[in-house]
Amino acid sequence: MSKNDKRLHDIYIAAYNFLREKVGEKALKAELNYYEKYSRNSLSLKDVFHHMLDSLKNKQGYVNYIVDTDKMSGTLFKFDARKVYEFYGDDWKKLFIKFRNRKFRNYSGKLYRMKINDNRNAWVMYCKGVLSCAKFLASFKNINDFDKFVKSFFHNEFTIASLPMLLEKEIFGYGFPLACDFLKELGYWQYGKPDVHLKDIFQRLDLVNDDSDYEVFKIIVKIGIIVKRKTAVIDKIFWIIGSGNLSQSDKKIGRQKNNFYKYLKENKII
Repeated sequence: MSKNDKRLHDIYIAAYNFLREKVGEKALKAELNYYEKYSRNSLSLKDVFHHMLDSLKNKQGYVNYIVDTDKMSGTLFKFDARKVYEFYGDDWKKLFIKFRNRKFRNYSGKLYRMKINDNRNAWVMYCKGVLSCAKFLASFKNINDFDKFVKSFFHNEFTIASLPMLLEKEIFGYGFPLACDFLKELGYWQYGKPDVHLKDIFQRLDLVNDDSDYEVFKIIVKIGIIVKRKTAVIDKIFWIIGSGNLSQSDKKIGRQKNNFYKYLKENKII
């Protein structure tokens, strides 16, 4: 193990132990066990399309301006990407008008603001993204074909990182973090989301030279390879330290970045 690999290994072990002391072994395992139990075996290409459309709304708060994805089923041929692309092609305005005619309402009962001539309107941006998703997925014969495609990138931190870069280019509205989040939520645990909390921690520890999504992502993949844990698990551990949030417990620990840094110094990890 190289000196740098050992440093990454030691920082991860320290992060795990730090969290275990904060929340307890049981609570920590409950957070991480999700990644052991989830299975993609029942997924179809329609599920993948649905996941993609959900991810598109995780940009700039679009979830607040776009209707629940399930309600789009009738307009999107029950999430059959091939049929969607055959019917709409690249004509996002045709899709926009179909959505507008459905008269979707938000949680307050008001019609969504849909302005077809406003390039910054959430629905305009979303419709373009939907059709680029459909076009991309229409190139796969079935879920096995898609699965083989994704797994063909699973060699090292560089090739793994190239898939979200590809999705960023192919899917309108997808950035690198959204692409990573989509793959992770689909059950490909080789991915984690390089969010602001991980960026803050890794920059402070001088693990990355800058806060680029690509550099941060490579580090969590690299740590996962070194310690033989899923990238999503590495992501989750550092995210909890940064955010203080637990999804499987009512425990409240608050943001722990500064305390974690002190812990590393006290234990002579840094």
